[in-house]
Amino acid sequence: MNSNLQQVNGVYFFIMLITSALAILLIRYTVTLRRYLKEFTRVSKKVSNKEFHTRFNTYVKGELGELSKNFNYMIQIMDSTIEEVEYKHLQLTSIVKSISHGILAIDIKGNILLINDIAKEMLKCDLKTNVEGSNFKFIVKDKKILEIFHKYVGSTQNEVIELDLRDNLVYRIKIDPVYLQDSKHAIIGSIINIEDITDLVKLENMRRDFVANVSHELKTPLTSITGFVETLKINDEIDKATRNHFLDIIEKESNRLKGLIEDILMLSSIENGQDLSYEQVKLFDIFKEVCEITQYIASSKNIEVSYDFEDEEVHILGIRDNIKQIFLNLVDNGIKYTPENGRIQVIQYYDKDKQNIILEFKDNGIGIPKEYLNRIFERFYRVDKARSRDIGGTGLGLAITKHMVKSLGGNIEVNSILGVGSDFIVTIPQNTE
Repeated sequence: MNSNLQQVNGVYFFIMLITSALAILLIRYTVTLRRYLKEFTRVSKKVSNKEFHTRFNTYVKGELGELSKNFNYMIQIMDSTIEEVEYKHLQLTSIVKSISHGILAIDIKGNILLINDIAKEMLKCDLKTNVEGSNFKFIVKDKKILEIFHKYVGSTQNEVIELDLRDNLVYRIKIDPVYLQDSKHAIIGSIINIEDITDLVKLENMRRDFVANVSHELKTPLTSITGFVETLKINDEIDKATRNHFLDIIEKESNRLKGLIEDILMLSSIENGQDLSYEQVKLFDIFKEVCEITQYIASSKNIEVSYDFEDEEVHILGIRDNIKQIFLNLVDNGIKYTPENGRIQVIQYYDKDKQNIILEFKDNGIGIPKEYLNRIFERFYRVDKARSRDIGGTGLGLAITKHMVKSLGGNIEVNSILGVGSDFIVTIPQNTE
């Protein structure tokens, strides 16, 4: 009996021992698992906050250890991948920002994926506003540009359109499709390049006008010369007076042709910067030389040429012949367009800060209509073409003058009232060296 009781007690003790061991192991595993889950929660929160430098610090064996190792590797891969993506995005953004044209990337739904500041300026957007993610139809204000975007964004064709906009602006808009990688059919958006070609168009128009004007200006005297030469050749019975009259016309037209060619060559020389013989030039001496040259024609019209120099010793650094040509063109221009018994005054003074030398060429001539004032410095532009040709103008004098003044770092402007007179104002920076 006692023996059976002892056996039962032994079994109970063994069971209790096993149970206790299992409980201890379970508690230990639970504590380890809880610590592991706590560490997992900590790491996952940091990863969610983009703290990709964080790692598991709990070292366990078995499947949990393998999971920790894999999770740390995954974080490392995510960190390096995101760094690479951010670096490439920074490169792309820097490249787009440095492009001198407006650049936009738009998806197939019309949402703006990428845009640089120049494009924002051209589309009249606020530079401080982030428009990426917005649809272009809410961003583009100009109706013409909006119509182009609606028509061609998402197109499979490459499109180039030139638009004449308000404020005399001309934009060239190039729209290219963006395909899904390794696909020639799946369009995922468009790349838009907007270029301001206003200046290019103006230059092209100027070039076209210049060629047309040169051809016309050369053709007129050549036609006249050819006609009178032919007349003299086929008519042996022309009296001496008529012959001399024809020869005078030929001489006049030849001189006009020569003057035109010389002006064109001079203008080309100035624009190309071929003459670099700079020196200190005394302006009052230049004025006196010009007075001597123009004295005869001024006297023939009884025009008084006077002066008022604040500083007769003032010098500027420049090309002597060019400075002389500025004075000659403006004084001669005043004489040509001032009626008999008129007056011309040349005034020199400094601005308030004595940083610039001011030259004014005033006359009481026929004046210039207000609507023509902004064009008189254009090549071959004449307010009164017939009158200009009659008095021997080539149409290049004021254009040459403007370029010469610009070569000195200055600028020229004109104030004029029709029937009252004109005032050409030349501003030249004072050279203190």
